[in-house]
Amino acid sequence: MSASKREEAPEVFREAILYREWGYRLASLGRYPVAIDYFEKACESAEDLRTLIGLCRTLIKHTRYLAAEKLSEKCMKIDPGHYKARQIRMEALFQIGEFGPSLAHAYEGMRRHGMTFEHGIYQANETVEDCIGRNTSPMALLLLYPWIRRLCEHRERLIGKLEVEEDEFKGIDEDKARFKVNDPEVRRQARMNRLQRVIAKMDIGYLTTDKDFLEEIVSHPEIVASPNKSSNAELLALANTCHRNAMNLQERLRMRRPLYILLFQRRQIPKGHKMMIERERELRRNIIVVEADFLLHRLHVARINKDYPTFFKLVDRIKNKFDSYLNKMFPLKQKCLDALYKMVAWVYIDTRNLTCLDNEELKTRYLKHHLGIRVATLPRDSDLAWMPTVNPKETLKMFRRRLAMASAPLELAWLHHEFCKFFIDIHRFDLARFYAKKGRDIAQEADCEEWILNIDHLILRIEIHQNNRNEAREAAVLALACARKLGIDYLMDFYERAIKAVDELDVERIGDFDDVTARQQLILELMPKEMKGEVDFLWRRMDVVPAERRLSIMPGCKPIDRKFKMPSMRRTILPSPPKDPERNARIALLKQYAPSHKRPGFVNFEEFE
Repeated sequence: MSASKREEAPEVFREAILYREWGYRLASLGRYPVAIDYFEKACESAEDLRTLIGLCRTLIKHTRYLAAEKLSEKCMKIDPGHYKARQIRMEALFQIGEFGPSLAHAYEGMRRHGMTFEHGIYQANETVEDCIGRNTSPMALLLLYPWIRRLCEHRERLIGKLEVEEDEFKGIDEDKARFKVNDPEVRRQARMNRLQRVIAKMDIGYLTTDKDFLEEIVSHPEIVASPNKSSNAELLALANTCHRNAMNLQERLRMRRPLYILLFQRRQIPKGHKMMIERERELRRNIIVVEADFLLHRLHVARINKDYPTFFKLVDRIKNKFDSYLNKMFPLKQKCLDALYKMVAWVYIDTRNLTCLDNEELKTRYLKHHLGIRVATLPRDSDLAWMPTVNPKETLKMFRRRLAMASAPLELAWLHHEFCKFFIDIHRFDLARFYAKKGRDIAQEADCEEWILNIDHLILRIEIHQNNRNEAREAAVLALACARKLGIDYLMDFYERAIKAVDELDVERIGDFDDVTARQQLILELMPKEMKGEVDFLWRRMDVVPAERRLSIMPGCKPIDRKFKMPSMRRTILPSPPKDPERNARIALLKQYAPSHKRPGFVNFEEFE
């Protein structure tokens, strides 16, 4: 019996009162989640009215309005005549949008207790007048009737979709491409997001920017990831709470001041005010045109200076900037975008001018680098307008979004060209060929010879990468025909040289098809399925060893033989730490002045063997 008593938790003197007062104290400090926990612990012991009112008020401050409304009803059942119970009931009903019952409780409380409920009466009266009273249009119901009818039709359509049984095999025979072009669902979602942002700006003003920032953190928590997991979790919890509070604030303001009220007020704007708004809108249009001209001029300067990293950064910036404008605000949007796509096409073509180079050796090197055959460090890929992919995941998301929103032929040709380049960078040549052929068809539909030529050039690079000499020659011939249509001499010279280079190409040397590689491939094919991955990984790690010694060493051998006095030049496939010459020199200098550790009188007889 004594053992069971010792196991029980010790009783706290007046536990319910202690927890209740701690709850009030924590609520006054703004620590609402902890305060709610303490109030709930107090309610487990005894449900007195003061504890329930404190819990209800804390729930309202923590924006948990539905729970607060249920609790306020419980308070009214305990003591209907208590003015604090009626006040908390009035506040809870107002927060969930029940303005009429809230006003009734406010009038009842005003009749009994005077000034305590005066603010509630004013607040509820103003909200009711704003929603259905004299602050709206006198013909509000007539104006709202078309919206109500459309909402009813939309509701009936949704109910009909629920009744229809879904086809399990729907979408199996459709296009297998993961990236849809001109997707109406994505376009509709983007339009709805833009509309929701406009409505949010009407409701909460400049807090919209903060809400978007918090929403980005909540939906993509990896952008704030850090090694400190505790602070990261605390930051995400705080962002989640702030975002929820911003959403609740917007919903409350929207309930108290509906959207149709703002539209009715807009109709009542005086004529002079409307003219002033139109002048401001015209000024904004002119500013957008000046800004577009400035950005396109900077882009042209970067092209003339052959500053290709800056050029392609500006291309992304201008594309995002122009897409953010509506056609109504920027009527020249499509013309400027078409000019942007053609300028990008000509930048790729400009780099193939070999006539400005001095000697044949340099021309051959530039030609091979254009074809994807690296023979030297220079020229770099960025010198040839081939920008490397920095973040493949983000690039993939960006292409998915842009392809789904694109509809113009020139834009689609540009996107398919860039998408093909991306797949070449990550060595997915099957997908690169698929999107290159698709982009060529779109470029032909747009009647843009520049993009046809660029996509033919990509197909040529793909075939060379995959060691298809005949297909590479066909692609070079097609590119030469396109260059002749454009009538540019240096392009014709470039692709004539490309055809000769493909004819003289040593495919086996490029592909590294030596005897050792062939033997490795045969060994890999003989391996069972469960070992193929490990063996393939081993061969790739052994690529650091020269081909003539690749199968004559043991993986993991020591780079230096300690027992052998002569220095060893053997290489290993194991990773080694990077060399630091400054550190090695520092260690050597310290060794020179290090004290001797030899024992006096000790003789090492191994030195005399």
